[in-house]
Amino acid sequence: MATIHKNKNHLEDFQSKYLLLSILFFIPTALYGILFVTQGYHFEGIWHLTAIIPAAIGGKFWHKYKSINSGIEGEKTAINSVSELPSGYTGISSVRVSYDGKDAELDLVVVGPNGVFIVETKNHNGEIAGNVDSSTWTQHKVGRKGGEYTNTMKNPLKQVKRQVWILSNYLKDNGTRAWVEGCVFFSNPSVDVRLDDFHAPVFNSKYQLNKFIENYEPKKKIEQERINKILRLL
Repeated sequence: MATIHKNKNHLEDFQSKYLLLSILFFIPTALYGILFVTQGYHFEGIWHLTAIIPAAIGGKFWHKYKSINSGIEGEKTAINSVSELPSGYTGISSVRVSYDGKDAELDLVVVGPNGVFIVETKNHNGEIAGNVDSSTWTQHKVGRKGGEYTNTMKNPLKQVKRQVWILSNYLKDNGTRAWVEGCVFFSNPSVDVRLDDFHAPVFNSKYQLNKFIENYEPKKKIEQERINKILRLL
C-alpha cells in the first residue's frame, strides 16, 4: 500500500464558514414562519417579503457550502484511490507551491520511482464533453426533478498543465529535478467523460488512475535519495 500524507485543506475553513452563515441567515425566516403559522403574526404589505430575503442569502451560502463540500469529498476519493498503489509510492494532499510569483494548490501529488504526478480532482456528475485544447468544457446533467441543465467548466487539463509548470520549476529552484506528469481524475461515480482525444490523461475510475501512475514509463527513474528530497520539499 502507498504511504499517504494529508495536509490541511484550506477549503475546509470556508466549508465551515459557509455552513454557519447559511444556518444563521435561515434562522430569521424560520422563526418568522413559525410565528406566522402558530400565531398568525406577519408583516404588513410589502414588508412581508423582507422575511424571504435572509433565506435567499442563506441559500447562496448553502450553495457555496455544497460546492466546496463536493470538492473536498472528491479529493478524499482520490486519496483513497492512490492509497491502493504499491509501497514505494507516496500521496500528498493539498500541496501548496510557488514559483516566480505564481501560486498553486495541488489537490494531490503522488511521488514514486517513475515520476511525480499531479492529480487534479473534479467531483462533477453528469456528462462532461469537450476538446482537450478548448478553454472550457461542457457539463450536461439531469436534476432530481428531471430537468436538464448545462454548465461550463474551465478545462482542467489546462489547469493541471499550469500546475506541472509551477511544480517542475519549484523543484528545480530548490536543487532537484524530476519529471512531473499531470492528470485529471473525475471522482464522482455518476460522471461520463467524453473528450475528443481518447489518449488524454483524464480518468473516471481509480483503476484507470492507478494504472496510469503505476505503468508510466519515464525517461529516467528517480533514485530513493531524490525521492526523499522531493517529499521533504512537499
